[in-house]
Amino acid sequence: MREQQRGDERRHGPPRQGAARAGVPPRAEQDAATGGLLRLQGLAGNSAVSRLVAEQGVVPSTAGRGLTPVGRPAAASGGTAAVQRTEYDELHRHPAGPSLRVRGPRPSRKQDRTRNELREDEWQQLPAQVRGASHKQRLTVDQDPQTLQEADPALHYSLGSVRRLAPDIPDTAGRNAVLEGMGRADGATRGYWSGQDARDRRLGRDARAARHSYTETPEERRQRHDTVDSALRSPESSDAMDDLRSLLARFEGVAIGGGHSGSQTWQFLHAHMAELRAAGVQTLYLESVRDDSYQADVDSYLAGQEMSPGLLAFVTRYDSSMGLGTTGLRAVLEAARTHGVRVRGLDGRPARRPPMPANDLFARVAGMNTYAAQVVSHDRRRSSAVAEERYLMELGSRHTGMYTDQPKDASLHGTPFEDGAGFPGVDDLLRIPAVSYEDDRFRRLAHPS
Repeated sequence: MREQQRGDERRHGPPRQGAARAGVPPRAEQDAATGGLLRLQGLAGNSAVSRLVAEQGVVPSTAGRGLTPVGRPAAASGGTAAVQRTEYDELHRHPAGPSLRVRGPRPSRKQDRTRNELREDEWQQLPAQVRGASHKQRLTVDQDPQTLQEADPALHYSLGSVRRLAPDIPDTAGRNAVLEGMGRADGATRGYWSGQDARDRRLGRDARAARHSYTETPEERRQRHDTVDSALRSPESSDAMDDLRSLLARFEGVAIGGGHSGSQTWQFLHAHMAELRAAGVQTLYLESVRDDSYQADVDSYLAGQEMSPGLLAFVTRYDSSMGLGTTGLRAVLEAARTHGVRVRGLDGRPARRPPMPANDLFARVAGMNTYAAQVVSHDRRRSSAVAEERYLMELGSRHTGMYTDQPKDASLHGTPFEDGAGFPGVDDLLRIPAVSYEDDRFRRLAHPS
């Protein structure tokens, strides 16, 4: 579940029924630690080094050491590579379901029956096709609550209204929290939620490791920004495609930042997909797609299969809610399939905004930026990747540049962060440009840092 703030379900009435789906050491010690970590890097890669850095509080200096930038992690081999792949998969995939079980008022002798029993009036509030599909009045849900909301809004609404089955959930919480509370209370689905908790904790640790291992200085950032500005001032650039070609000649990728609602980025991507492919763009990375919920469906669709009902429901709802019309996410996916461009989701449930408002923006930025940078770095280590291929990213502008509005005692899923350190943007972590699109031109996104 990702608690998106693009309109909490609590603010809406019942939707139409849809298809139901079931401490720092002395300097000498620090230098010694740095050397050890750098030797380890050659054996185990940046991922292992970053986790040790986070656990030990050691920040190795990379000056003259050749430590691989975040955007290009050192290659791991043998067992280390297998471990890294397993850890990545565990973070970027949902645990095995089900996530929730409920049953109707009909008496049941089933020994492992769920405690989530609906009264007759509550059962009758479920969509008719759900009630009709279960003679024994049993319902099993495999999706996380956010994905259920997107796939079957009516079922999500009716089940999320039964707050008495989640008495520990505050009345001010949304339906996603109610469904999660119901799932955690059932022994048969509690393991699913323990798996989700493990994903959260891992992202918290990974985010702190990413912050500790980010060593780009303000001067180095300014130099990168100057390179971007110089590329965009090229006399050979007369429109947005020229701007991108100039940037992609200097960087392996470009992050296009902006707002989500009514964004012109989608229209540009849709209209210029063939030119982007010719310019070497082989992959689009999209914040708007959660990899744990939809990547498999996106892959199938791009491979020539029909769009799955779940993916179709999601993209239709997304385009409508964001006011994108016929040139939004769905159109971009169609164009990507036509022109052989890969699409990867950048977001996922562990990167969601937490419910506590004092910490939510920093937590969302740290979580999402880490999660997204992992997606890109991991994907570009795949066996079929070549050095010449380029990529574009679609994401909110808040995820670009150094985020400095960090609250005191900030944390992410229980992992504390050093006060006042801020958090680097996805473009910083990957050492790429962040630009905005307006009036058929790209311009560098300006940040205080």
